[in-house]
Amino acid sequence: MNMLLILLTLFMSVALVGHVLLSRGQEVVRDVSSSVAERTDDRLRDLYIFANTRQLLMLYVAAVVLVPPVLFTFGFGLPLAVMAALVLLILPRLAIHRLAARRRDRINEALPDALAQIAGSMRAGATFTSAVEALVEEQGGALGQELSLMLRELRVGIRLEEALDNLAERVQTEEVDLVVSASLISMEIGGNLAEILFRLSDTLRRKLEMEGKIRALTAQGVLQGHVITALPFLIILALYFFEPEATKPLFNGLLGWIWLAVIGVMQLAGALMIRKIMRI
Repeated sequence: MNMLLILLTLFMSVALVGHVLLSRGQEVVRDVSSSVAERTDDRLRDLYIFANTRQLLMLYVAAVVLVPPVLFTFGFGLPLAVMAALVLLILPRLAIHRLAARRRDRINEALPDALAQIAGSMRAGATFTSAVEALVEEQGGALGQELSLMLRELRVGIRLEEALDNLAERVQTEEVDLVVSASLISMEIGGNLAEILFRLSDTLRRKLEMEGKIRALTAQGVLQGHVITALPFLIILALYFFEPEATKPLFNGLLGWIWLAVIGVMQLAGALMIRKIMRI
């Protein structure tokens, strides 16, 4: 009887502790997922991409949890499953970073012509705000979206200086920072803003042309860097399928995994060095 009572007490204690831990774990998971969803939603909204981030997060977690085991179960091997897991872990951050970079490039490409049009309107007698409004009516794309948001801020009572600062903070490019700084200085101390914007337009156009030539000259080196970075992993993957006996020591022991980690770190360091050299 005493033993039964002790076992019952022990069982109830374990059940209570398990319930508390499970409830606490659910709260932590819910808080973390909510925080990640909010940050992702903010990043996507900055890119003018409107989606249900909670559903995207659920699909992403399901892919991370299910895809690697499925690949391993259907005989694709442990290396491919590990590579799939690593790719899935870094893919969202890389995708958002790439989308943000492309958006900044589109803004920079459209900026010289937009400045020239604003300067032309101001020379014809328009104010800076009305010149931007006329531009937004014709200008689409990323730059048009950012300028339209700036105008909406002005309509709700935000000062022009603050709206320009917000524009620079959202876009975060040297070109937009230069335009905003020049505009703010001209508004503060006076000067011919139309002439300043026109000269900035010409300067930025020349800068874009030079950057395009540099990218064309360094494209081969960048491609070679990508190939050299991926080549060892592709060779290991090919050997795993065609010569599995030769690759068993890499995946069947701790020493093999240590060597794979060393290879990965060295390849990453080499890729970063090549990227640093190619970035002029």
